[in-house]
Amino acid sequence: MEYTKEQLGRLREIDLELYHKLEEICARHELRFVTGFGTTLGAIRHKGFIPWDDDMDFLMPREDYEKLIRIAPKELAGSRYELLEPRTTRDYVMAFAKLSRKDTVFLEAVDEHVRYHNGICIDIFPMDYWPQDKKARNRVAFKCYVLLRLCVLASYGRPKLPPAMAKWKRFAAYAGCMCIHGLMKLFCVTTPKLYDRYLRLATSTDPETADHYVTDMCWCWPRKDGMIGLQYRDEDLFVPLRVPFEDTTVPVPEKYDSYLKTAYRDYMKLPPVEKRHSHKPSVLVFPEEMGQEGTIS
Repeated sequence: MEYTKEQLGRLREIDLELYHKLEEICARHELRFVTGFGTTLGAIRHKGFIPWDDDMDFLMPREDYEKLIRIAPKELAGSRYELLEPRTTRDYVMAFAKLSRKDTVFLEAVDEHVRYHNGICIDIFPMDYWPQDKKARNRVAFKCYVLLRLCVLASYGRPKLPPAMAKWKRFAAYAGCMCIHGLMKLFCVTTPKLYDRYLRLATSTDPETADHYVTDMCWCWPRKDGMIGLQYRDEDLFVPLRVPFEDTTVPVPEKYDSYLKTAYRDYMKLPPVEKRHSHKPSVLVFPEEMGQEGTIS
């Protein structure tokens, strides 16, 4: 579905509400966080959301992220918010957390199979240290890459595949995925077990060994010459600078120019129209459209 102007505006209102809830919790517990990805880009280039964007992304040092996971159940108890994370949400397979409104629904077409409640949300990514030695880095990143994909296959036999994949490749991929899923069920290989292995590996690098370089381990991907991932100095990321964003302010990395050049290169240049993507949900339900029992009215 394409957004109407009213839908996109309402969606962004809820995104900002979720951001302020995260900000409130982090301030109370002295947790560090900054904007990431398109939210940082939007703050600097547009002083708000990228015109076609529909969500918000935030980065946290792993240490602070883990504290957030521990305190979230108490902080959010009895509220309209919930924190989705593999260790607290059954069948949730992403390696990062989502702060969500329970009285909403947001499902992309490729995610209609999920068995947990997915509402309008903001994404919270833990940043982990990784080795500066290229061979060691490739080894850790590749193992993490494989484990995260196995996490998905342990829960779902038909995972999300690239939309541009040829039909015969898609058929072969799904056949292979179903076979692996069946074998994992047979041998009781579960997503929590795999995620635990991923977590131990992703957090295994000492900051000194890493020369204080961090990466978002869940977004590393393989290439012929090794594993690719965006890396940053921790002190470049987690010294915040408040900048305008819509009708409020957000904490971007103080060295946002370095961050954005690493992530987007010529970041002030608008991408071509065909590369301006949003998440385009197939199911979108706002609070006012939910019934009293949490059903669509």
